Amino acid sequence: MKNKKNKSTTKIDRRDMLKKSSLLLAAAPFYFGLNSCISGNKKNLDADVIIIGAGLSGLNAALILESAGFKVKIVEATNRLGGRVHTANEKDVPGHPELGANGIGAGYARVIDAAQKYTIEIGPDRPRTEARKGELIYHIKNNFILPEKWSENSLNTLPEGFRKSLPAYTTWPMFSKINPLPANDLAAWRDSKYKDWDKSVYSVLKEKGFSEDAIKLCMGTNSSYGVDAKNISIMMYFQILTWIGQQTASTGKGGAIVGGNQRLPEAMGAAFKQDIMLNSPVKSISSEEDATTVTLNNGSTLRAPYTLVTLPTSALRHINIPLSTTENQKRGFNGLEYTPVVQLHFVPKKKYWEEDGLPPSMWCDNLAGRFMAMKNDPQNPDKVTSCVAFLNSNVAIEVDKMKQEDAIAIVTKTLEEMRPSLKGALDFVYYWTWISNPYAGGAYAYWKPGQITDFANHLATPIGRIHFAGEHTAVMNRGMEGAMESGERTALELLNLIG
Repeated sequence: MKNKKNKSTTKIDRRDMLKKSSLLLAAAPFYFGLNSCISGNKKNLDADVIIIGAGLSGLNAALILESAGFKVKIVEATNRLGGRVHTANEKDVPGHPELGANGIGAGYARVIDAAQKYTIEIGPDRPRTEARKGELIYHIKNNFILPEKWSENSLNTLPEGFRKSLPAYTTWPMFSKINPLPANDLAAWRDSKYKDWDKSVYSVLKEKGFSEDAIKLCMGTNSSYGVDAKNISIMMYFQILTWIGQQTASTGKGGAIVGGNQRLPEAMGAAFKQDIMLNSPVKSISSEEDATTVTLNNGSTLRAPYTLVTLPTSALRHINIPLSTTENQKRGFNGLEYTPVVQLHFVPKKKYWEEDGLPPSMWCDNLAGRFMAMKNDPQNPDKVTSCVAFLNSNVAIEVDKMKQEDAIAIVTKTLEEMRPSLKGALDFVYYWTWISNPYAGGAYAYWKPGQITDFANHLATPIGRIHFAGEHTAVMNRGMEGAMESGERTALELLNLIG
């Protein structure tokens, strides 16, 4: 569909690549030699490897394989590149905010290297749900509360020792203090020696004296991960904290890609010299003795010795594939869920914050979620370019079940009733849901209690000649860097097999 077949026959030394990859050395016990086969006859085949999904993991794997001289075909269900890296169009939302993956950490070595390689500029961070100091107010149980007044407010039900912490940041310091994972071991979260910590956040908070109301406020309202404290493993938070520690210690230059993070997968796609088939959802994948067959929804088929699937498990569940190699993997494919996120974008027609004297952004315990005034004009950094009602957890699920026009109406009504200065102040411009998207099922994976122990080390196990990548299979990293890590890992895995 794009770009002609690669004519290059330049080879790279696969063994040398493997030696240089500390990631593979760390992850080898989980991935190498698991139910894979030697390459089959290449006659009447469409490629050496078919890659399902044109997100960062699929594109990174494709470029590595192509650089080694192999024929690769990418199949993408949607009409764009990037997967869950998705930037709003400027014509839809001024300032083109990120609908998906947002920040680039200082330690995102693969992402930063790719940006440099494909001449993509990394600029300053573009906060999405983080307001500047002095620009956020809390709205809890129909009351406005300034952050500096929270500790003494009667609605503050946090236990002694936590009352000075704001709801969104209460648990992080405490989780950091009890984190059992070694600071220098990013793979430790998958080690069975820590399995007793693969339990619910709820159970830990109850042990620390948190009431039901306090738990709901901190972990069930605008929760960045999962839905509530009962359905998320504290081990995931330990992994995040260990990873943040590594990112903080890095000397790299993070931020956000100028023009939007989606410019990176677009540049990677432009650099790929072979076929990318857009608008091509996959119906089934089969693994035979010497090849794989990918059947698209339109009935056409593609064949290659190997197929690499980079889809989230929520999308993989809509594709017919052979039975999993283990019961653990089957439970992983069926059970790993993705954080519910819905976004409603507005353009302010007036400076409502000057009218009522309150900060422009709000953290709410109702259907408004985190209502943030976005400042995405580098030439005018104090200008509010747009506002977003960023909905997570149960609020997002509730809104997503509505018809879109009803969702817009009720969120707008909630905002106006809560804050009268918003009446007539907002023009709705764009609605985005990750929940109802059949190729995403949510914004990013989260681990429920027991799931890390049960199937984290099984998700990437090949099924015959079918291999798996995607952020959820990453060991050392999260976010965009995790996706890039998984693409690199599977590309080198396949290079070791194709020969």
